[in-house]
Amino acid sequence: MALENVLVTGFEPFDDFEINPSAEVALSLDGGEIEGLTVVGAQLPLDYTSCLSEARRLIGETAPAVIIACGQANRGAITLERIAINAVSTQREDNYGNLPETDVIIPDGPAAYFSMLDVTGLAQRLREMGIPAEVSYHAGTYGCNWLFYNLLHWRHTGQISGVIGFVHVPPLPEQAIQKRTATLPTMRLDDEMRAIRTVIAETARGLGL
Repeated sequence: MALENVLVTGFEPFDDFEINPSAEVALSLDGGEIEGLTVVGAQLPLDYTSCLSEARRLIGETAPAVIIACGQANRGAITLERIAINAVSTQREDNYGNLPETDVIIPDGPAAYFSMLDVTGLAQRLREMGIPAEVSYHAGTYGCNWLFYNLLHWRHTGQISGVIGFVHVPPLPEQAIQKRTATLPTMRLDDEMRAIRTVIAETARGLGL
């Protein structure tokens, strides 16, 4: 029987960082197998003009049973996003100088969508493994929430299928070194990868895949 796919995405570096842990996690997991799912890991551009088309291309090519989108948040724990809101900042440019034309992502879309992951159970499982993890109720109003909302909108309007969630990962120690800041919360890449593997494994088991 052919293995089903799980798509894991991360963003390219931003905010003058040389690396983005979400992309490092996605690319490091690429090609692996977790609970019968083949992992396709990819880096998305932090670009309002091309990110969504690249995401649609990846989804079309892989037909994933599960989509775990990841991003970087300057928090000291893995944070599983519960809600994607229909709002985006028109003041913060993407990596290419683009700004959204309106602060509403989908003009006729609902105010918010809930994650399709068991975020409370997953956060508890990660803490049991010794990995700091919490449920987050706000994914921001930048590229992460924007992508998360669009993915869920596509899913709820029948344009794509699969279980969709978004996970924020902390910066890596290398990023604190690069910025020479003692206040940036960090987590080792191995622990972030272990966390995302667990999110995938627990989700796959819950779906009976």
